Amino acid sequence: MPVWRAWPVVRTRESMKPVSDLPAETTPVSPSGPTPDAGGSGGALEPRRSAELTVAEKALRRRNRQWLLVVAIPALVLGVAALIAAIVADQSDSSVSPVSIPAGYKAVSDGVFAYSVPSSWSMNDLYSDDVGDLDTSGSSGWVAEHVDARATAPVEGETPPQAFRDFGLDTPAPFQIGPAQPARVQGTAVAYRYQITRAGGFQATAIDAWQSSSGAEIWLLVDASHATTAKILTTFKA
Repeated sequence: MPVWRAWPVVRTRESMKPVSDLPAETTPVSPSGPTPDAGGSGGALEPRRSAELTVAEKALRRRNRQWLLVVAIPALVLGVAALIAAIVADQSDSSVSPVSIPAGYKAVSDGVFAYSVPSSWSMNDLYSDDVGDLDTSGSSGWVAEHVDARATAPVEGETPPQAFRDFGLDTPAPFQIGPAQPARVQGTAVAYRYQITRAGGFQATAIDAWQSSSGAEIWLLVDASHATTAKILTTFKA
């Protein structure tokens, strides 16, 4: 039978290197040294710059931002709609009154803005709603308003609201707007006056006014005789 012998193990200098010469991946970290990256198991992670991200990570970041916009934009729209509804709510209890109420006229108030109209005029449900549009009309003309909310004052030459295509018409029709003229409306920080025209001889006066304290903007459109229009606008205030 063959005899197996145990050969002696010869330790070389290389095999006897101290533990501190181990590769960096296995080198122990002293308590006073930097804390290793805890990865997904917990601990604080150092933010990574965009240049250090992989293609897949960059794509994931873009998708996350897109989802954020999908959630944020509808929320913003609903917030603005709620603000408009709050501005025009509870019209009957408004403390805002016109500058004056001439004989044969009555007050109209949306909670922020007010003006006087002929006593025979009444609210037209066809062009009024609870999110900023109010139309008061009669046989001698009409006045319509659109209230919105904005953080900054309007400037000359801004586009009137889309509701201007509808006021006073069964079928919406395009219109033209003349140059802006500075106007003065009591209680507002900025106001401009415009002439609105349509094909067929239609002419009306528009006022774009903004109240800084509430952030409310009103576009007021008046279609009446010169005398009636002048009285309405003279009584207009915020």
